[in-house]
Amino acid sequence: MYNYWIELLAFGSLVMLLAWAWQLRRGNPAIVDMIWAVLTPTLAILGILLSPEAHGPRSWVAMLGVGFWGARLALHLQQRLRHEGSDGRYNAMTRAMGDKAALGYFAFFQFQALGAYLLAFSPMAAAHVDSGALRVLDWGAVLVWVGSFAGESIADRQLSRFRNDPANKGKVCNTGLWHYSRHPNYFFEWLIWISWFLMALGGDDWWVSLACAVAMYLLVTRFTGIPHVEAQSLRSRGDRYREYQETTRAFFLLPPKLSRASS
Repeated sequence: MYNYWIELLAFGSLVMLLAWAWQLRRGNPAIVDMIWAVLTPTLAILGILLSPEAHGPRSWVAMLGVGFWGARLALHLQQRLRHEGSDGRYNAMTRAMGDKAALGYFAFFQFQALGAYLLAFSPMAAAHVDSGALRVLDWGAVLVWVGSFAGESIADRQLSRFRNDPANKGKVCNTGLWHYSRHPNYFFEWLIWISWFLMALGGDDWWVSLACAVAMYLLVTRFTGIPHVEAQSLRSRGDRYREYQETTRAFFLLPPKLSRASS
């Protein structure tokens, strides 16, 4: 099913090696997020194009979906990096690694290459369902993707607008979607990977997309996503963010909780 998988892994590793060398000169490791957002769909699209088993409208839906997802995310991250200059999460990582930062970031960048490579198999699995025309389930997956893409875009735009207002310096964004989740952007990001799983159902490799959706959930909630963002938010906003944590759910969009002060 998956052709040229060694070549795709080597390509991803090379891209992140070049990105690591670039950040050594510029001193801004936050570039890794933008590179990851470009690399993941690139690997997925190459994998689909190189596979003789991928054909028909489903392949085009998968390629367009992952392409638009990556382009939007990369553009958003590029704009944020240009506006903010650096990322507090990576500043903290650099301080923690000390004189071993260069080696530490080399390993981190290669880990990101591996992550992009593995996650790229999710839209690839969706493209390999051999059922001819799009099924009702496929159209349902498209609706989930569209809603998730719109939700993530809205969440990112709401946060950017809040942060760009000088009057909000040091404050916590708890308006719009951020009133119902501390990380609505991550929630909708995860739903995009759920859409690939839905499209892959009925094929031999549905479990690949399921594993990717589970991995994405664990990454954003336990490892590289929410924990690092929340640690930085606590450093920069202190008690205001602790109060936000008491009243607002971490991931799923749900009504606010009652704070201890009001209970």
